[in-house]
Amino acid sequence: MTLVASTAVACGDDDGGSDGGPVTLRFTWWGNADRAELTEKAIDLFEARYTNIKVETSFSEFNAYFQKLATDIAGGGAPDVLQMDYRYVREYADRNVLREFGTAGAKVDNSKFAPSLLKGGTVGGKLYSVPMGQNTQTFTYDPAAWQAAGAAPPKDGWTWADLEASATKVSQTTANKVRGVVDFGPIEDWFEVWLRQQGKSLYTDDGKIGYTSGDVQKYWELADKLRKSGAATQADVTSKLDGSQANDPVTQKTASSGFGYDSGLTPKTWEIMGREMKISPFPSDSSNLGQYAKPSMLISIAAKSEHPKEAAQLIDFLLNDAEAGKVLGTSRGMPVNSDIRASVGSGLTGPPKVAFEFETAVLPKLKDAPPPPPKGAGAVKQAFQRVYEDVMFQRSAIPAAADKFMNEAKQALAG
Repeated sequence: MTLVASTAVACGDDDGGSDGGPVTLRFTWWGNADRAELTEKAIDLFEARYTNIKVETSFSEFNAYFQKLATDIAGGGAPDVLQMDYRYVREYADRNVLREFGTAGAKVDNSKFAPSLLKGGTVGGKLYSVPMGQNTQTFTYDPAAWQAAGAAPPKDGWTWADLEASATKVSQTTANKVRGVVDFGPIEDWFEVWLRQQGKSLYTDDGKIGYTSGDVQKYWELADKLRKSGAATQADVTSKLDGSQANDPVTQKTASSGFGYDSGLTPKTWEIMGREMKISPFPSDSSNLGQYAKPSMLISIAAKSEHPKEAAQLIDFLLNDAEAGKVLGTSRGMPVNSDIRASVGSGLTGPPKVAFEFETAVLPKLKDAPPPPPKGAGAVKQAFQRVYEDVMFQRSAIPAAADKFMNEAKQALAG
């Protein structure tokens, strides 16, 4: 993996891009207004440093982002610099949408990045996407609501049965006005953690499905049980999940807890949620936590960008400049540059400090991230949520829904 890292820095004698004349870059990402505000401040610093480069930006929530990106790429209008998700790297690289780092002047210094994180953007031994931050999965809960309900808070070694018991108490105490937990059934990310707790994986090393229809059925039965008992959010609330903070039931105060990533804890998170929360590891019925350190998101250069050199300069600045790192903080997870991470971590307050301390504490239990998922993984993720909606709206029995999903998943990977 060291070879890939050094190649990304040293490769490519063709400078590409412009000769110092005016350049305009388009940069798109997903996130909320809080992240956008910090990103714009960092870009202002970049434009002050590189006066010949102007950066035009746009952002949207996760689901809408990839829908628009697919449309833009199909129409030949891909942005120069694009935020990339771990699950889509291989698909976009295989479709020749992304430029290999180290070519045509696209040089980014990744000498301070963990090799395990660089794996998340590497396809066929070539680096197509560099991590913007490191994060891991979390369970977030309202300690005041749990205490008022007499619900036992998460602790080391807590189980899925413990979650059910505590969530049930919250729902019962509030007469089901506030459910104990957001229904985790439709989200493939949480299914992956549950699988890993049992020694399985979403995908094998050769890109095949690493689980069975029976595994899907067992997971959905667990979620279905909590929803039917009232411990988890009802179908019409859960169906609004779209990756945005605004539509999250915890933010809307219709649920007291839910699963997420620690990179979601930005300086204004408690303000947005309307109360102070706590985070913990996932429950598990085994000694395996199932969580892993992963690139919270990555960043790439479009293969068709006319300014790969300048695009790489923007990326390098956002990831390696100390001043930019101070501005961005943990808005995309823990900084990937180890020096900046140490500097930023020492000065954090509020939700970012909570995330930093959590990740530092849980790091010894985290495993390395698996390789980027195969082409079609994005469609599989969408199918997982869509088919589960048939379950939660009682349009399909779980065994039939699990079989339907597996068939769609295999078709998506074969397409």
